[in-house]
Amino acid sequence: MPPRLMPNEVQRPAPLRVPRGREAFDAREALNGAIGSRRRCADVPDAYWVATPGGGACMRTYPAGTPRAGGTMLVYLSGDVLLRGRGGVRLIAASYARRSPADIRQEMARWSRDAGTPALFLARPGLYGSSGNHGARRRIEEVRLVDGALDRIKARYRVSRFILAGHSGGGQLVAALLGRRRDVSAAFISSGLVSAAEVMRAYQKRRGRNAGPVEDPNAVYDPIGHVREIPRPAPDIFVLSDPGDRAVPFLSQRHYVERLRSAGLHPTHLLLKGEGRTRHLLVGPLKAGAALYARGEDAAAISAALRAMAPLPPPPQESAR
Repeated sequence: MPPRLMPNEVQRPAPLRVPRGREAFDAREALNGAIGSRRRCADVPDAYWVATPGGGACMRTYPAGTPRAGGTMLVYLSGDVLLRGRGGVRLIAASYARRSPADIRQEMARWSRDAGTPALFLARPGLYGSSGNHGARRRIEEVRLVDGALDRIKARYRVSRFILAGHSGGGQLVAALLGRRRDVSAAFISSGLVSAAEVMRAYQKRRGRNAGPVEDPNAVYDPIGHVREIPRPAPDIFVLSDPGDRAVPFLSQRHYVERLRSAGLHPTHLLLKGEGRTRHLLVGPLKAGAALYARGEDAAAISAALRAMAPLPPPPQESAR
């Protein structure tokens, strides 16, 4: 049985492990949190100790390709893996423990080849070899840690610009970074928690009072409330959504796009078909779109390619009367 925590059960964080090669990531570590230190971080491949007012974390990365001084780098931020079952039981998605550092490096190598640009997987706090607590996701501390890691990555590889791509909870981080950085050429967000407080309220309503707690809507960092902080000239913004998404409500993503437009920005909102039972997974089109952008394709060409890649099913025909 996979590890799980009951609603009132406290986490038991342990010292950060350092998986290498084909060694699988530990679901128990992702569930409970991992304790890192500057000294421990020195033993982690391609990792950076990022200090914040909350203490800091060891942020692990998986780079591919050859960066060029003054060039551009693709950066990917993954989605959440912490799930809430019946009664508020917390557990980690089964796919997490089937992945390894070697798997991620291969994925980044393919993405880099497709884009003709160096690519990097930035592991979120508490996941995929980074220390921290994934249970405290979606808050300002996570944003600060990712923001600080990008500063360290930029200094190490001497790149000048980023193309950011984030799925679901990773999309929330990409949207949050838009108001904090001036070195983002483009942002690709799929199935994103970009109206995070709205989504948390929807989760509360959907689950009901007796189904266990969800994140406090007032505690999450909400990108939609920071749209007017995005610097000008603004980066190119691509939002990928499935109107049938059963994990993150489509309306919350549409509201974010509308807020961007009301602020004078010009996002490209693409309606695509997500994979899986929940129609939430759009990672393939997300990475493909970012790769096309890195190769110099414009918004029209990217939109056409992604619609061909993940077309929405036609609407059901009304029966003749």
